[in-house]
Amino acid sequence: MSEPIIGILLAAGVSRRMGMNKLALPLGNTTIGGASLESALSSRLDHTVVVGKKECEVSWIPPAFFRKESWSYIQCEEASRGQAHSLACGLRAAEKMNARAAVILLADQPFAQAALINRAIGAYNKTEMPFVASRWNDVPRPPVLFSRRLFSVLQGLQGDRGAGSLLKHPLFAAQGIMLDYEAYRPFFDIDTLNDYQQAAGRG
Repeated sequence: MSEPIIGILLAAGVSRRMGMNKLALPLGNTTIGGASLESALSSRLDHTVVVGKKECEVSWIPPAFFRKESWSYIQCEEASRGQAHSLACGLRAAEKMNARAAVILLADQPFAQAALINRAIGAYNKTEMPFVASRWNDVPRPPVLFSRRLFSVLQGLQGDRGAGSLLKHPLFAAQGIMLDYEAYRPFFDIDTLNDYQQAAGRG
């Protein structure tokens, strides 16, 4: 098998604004987190690493997914220090798989369907640019694909500074590709009860 493209699904947040494990909340015939993982598993990603907290509950993962070999779950002991540390855990796992690139995904972004991931992978395969980011309303948003050339840069981030902090710098942004989208729904992330009610069609 050639060097893979690995998905990193960040699922280690503490859901402070929701007050409960938002990933386990029902959404359609699955959960918020289940919908996000399903998109990753339906895409052209070779494997997906789900990054959770230490001793994290995995009740949000649909039981049928545990029979699939195309994903794995890792507990990140540094997750409480911020998103950058969860990302670093995922990148280390990707490096062990000799990944040529990684696609960063958010588990609370359930409408980012496989087509977005596949478009980023297709653009990368054609160009081999350092990164391929989705963008809505001139703001880069996950899913974002990063070449392994940038893994060390990403692992140098601290606290809650995620990959988005790099993409906001014009000099860094000029190194890659931005894929523009007109619809906001694919990038809707669920942080509050009001967000959840809107996502579930109850708002």
